[in-house]
Amino acid sequence: MKKFETIDEYIAAQERKIQPILNEVRDAIVEADEELNERMSWQMPTFWHKENVIHFCAFKDHYSIFPGGDAVEVFSERLKGFRASKGTIQFPYDKPVERELIGDIVRWRMQLIRGGTVREQTPARKRETMPEELKRILNKEGLMQAYESRPPYQQNDYIRWIVSAKREQTRQKRQQQMLQELREGTLYMGRVYRKTK
Repeated sequence: MKKFETIDEYIAAQERKIQPILNEVRDAIVEADEELNERMSWQMPTFWHKENVIHFCAFKDHYSIFPGGDAVEVFSERLKGFRASKGTIQFPYDKPVERELIGDIVRWRMQLIRGGTVREQTPARKRETMPEELKRILNKEGLMQAYESRPPYQQNDYIRWIVSAKREQTRQKRQQQMLQELREGTLYMGRVYRKTK
């Protein structure tokens, strides 16, 4: 198997008919943020800024992008109609390149890497209903205001994360983590969070 040193080499080695598609995917990524650096990683075109931001790869009937599991979860509403699994999104070659979606995913990833909020980039998602027990605990702990001051995507993520726990012990542990993060105000799901003014 040939080892590719650059993204140009990788694209040039693919079937001629899909090369323009791969170049368009690359352009959508590059245009999303000027600080991205190109490299090859695991023999896939990779875009890097302090860490791997996103990869893409050509397959027989589709190309895939690899933005990580969090991105697949956050953008789930906009990914309906595409095959997606943890960290991977597949796009068929016979459909137009989803330039806006790819760009939004890259901008979202870069916001996380920079430690900022992603309010503007996060797509609209159905608001999760807060369980009554969780509402009671937030009120009892005096943390409802801290919870409500968080962006909607964080509120959704906390609720889905807590209610998806299969064991009561896990649910309690996740609940305690959320309460602690709301008290401190500097973390969200274990990551640095800086509230915007």
